[in-house]
Amino acid sequence: MQPKIKERICPACKGTGVQPIAQAVQPGHRIYPVKCAACEGKGKIRDGAN
Repeated sequence: MQPKIKERICPACKGTGVQPIAQAVQPGHRIYPVKCAACEGKGKIRDGAN
């Protein structure tokens, strides 16, 4: 049995997995954000130096 990996919420994206971005004001237009570079889109990062 493998030990459980300790993870914590990514501080860069606050656990969403995407970079925070302001949406357009115009109706019908949407800006699609890119994955967070710190957690690679997962929303969590490893805790400690495992």
